[in-house]
Amino acid sequence: MEGYSQFVSLLLAIAAAIAFAVGIFLTKGVALNISIYKAIGPLFILNAVFVFPLIPFGPHWILWSGSVPYLHILGAVGSGVVAGIIFRMMSNSSASVMSVGQALTPAVVLLAGPIALGASIISIQVLVIVVLVFATIFPLRKSLAGVSSFTAIFLMIVIGVLSGLVTVAVVLLDRAGVGTTETFIVRQLLAGFTFMLIFPPIGLHWRDFLQLVRRSFFMSMGWLASIYAIREGSPVVAQSVMATIPLWVILIEVIVYRKQPARAVVFSAIAIAIGIYALAVTS
Repeated sequence: MEGYSQFVSLLLAIAAAIAFAVGIFLTKGVALNISIYKAIGPLFILNAVFVFPLIPFGPHWILWSGSVPYLHILGAVGSGVVAGIIFRMMSNSSASVMSVGQALTPAVVLLAGPIALGASIISIQVLVIVVLVFATIFPLRKSLAGVSSFTAIFLMIVIGVLSGLVTVAVVLLDRAGVGTTETFIVRQLLAGFTFMLIFPPIGLHWRDFLQLVRRSFFMSMGWLASIYAIREGSPVVAQSVMATIPLWVILIEVIVYRKQPARAVVFSAIAIAIGIYALAVTS
């Protein structure tokens, strides 16, 4: 039965990687055509709306039990800050470049494991993480127009760290007995209403709404599949598969734009996939 769960987790992780890749690719269009921060709030709300039909099939919500509300807030803050950074940087770069920062998530999960998840870590894993971060981010330091190399590296690391903390929050919520629908919907609504309060979505047109719906569908399916993948199997292994997201984004860009991707992006994407696989093997 455990082997079956691992297989299901693998399939869900692959599905999540592809869904995220399409969503990230569509994010580029949203970032260029719509007021950036005004679009983020509605996107989070739409993400939640797509999952509303699953509420009756999930367990009873336990919003106010123990550490649950704090973990929800942690997930919402992490997701919100990551979205803000990605949308801002997306207007100055390609979708594949921005997907690299998120692909560092498994490394953060592994480092946070001994503290939050009761896992163990060995010295070779720490070494792999250091090499992984340097090999994937350093080549991309000049890929963001109008942004210094230090700022670009810092922001991509922040994306990876916060995405990893969101994953840790998902695992801890699962251990607290929180259902998948509650985990996803509460996080999206908290982040969405916060953004809409700070940046009211005034001036959005119907064509903007359709563009947001299309992007939200793929991102919500990715989040949902990733949450189930993390819960069905190993968080690190599931995230390792999703570390291939940059490669999927590159493939989509090649197909749509019909041009060769930048070598630095390809190198970083491959380094991510190999490095995270090495982490999964040693974990």
